[in-house]
Amino acid sequence: ARRLPEPLLHERVDGEWSFVETLRHLVFATDGWLFRMLQGEPRPYHPWGLAGSFLTDPASIGIEPDAHPSPDEVLAVRRERMDAVRETIEGLTPEELERVCQPPDAEGHPAEAQSVLGCLHVILDEEWEHGRYANRDLAILESRVEETKQAED
Repeated sequence: ARRLPEPLLHERVDGEWSFVETLRHLVFATDGWLFRMLQGEPRPYHPWGLAGSFLTDPASIGIEPDAHPSPDEVLAVRRERMDAVRETIEGLTPEELERVCQPPDAEGHPAEAQSVLGCLHVILDEEWEHGRYANRDLAILESRVEETKQAED
């Protein structure tokens, strides 16, 4: 991503989220599944998080869908979230994985009970799948840059 000009990191590819939007979504996913579900925080959402279309009023939980943070700003928040996930996993015992987490009695997502293991699966699945999408889209953007350079030569 750092090889590309910053404006391209905000560009959508084939109607999908941009690289920065994908990072923002991963912030939202971690906030919901780790901080809301596992830690019981009623309003854990960073304003730069980006929810899917299932959340019809993200502003009601403190999300700013129209925010335009820089890649470095979002990456700093992502690093904090990744560290929190790592610390949580390192501190778990096998017995704790079976514990059922109830969502706080406050508006937000997720809204259904889930085991600790289930919450971690969602976080890791989100990381894996959206990482794949981001890498795919970055490759497309890189090829566009290369094509432009070749056309200019």
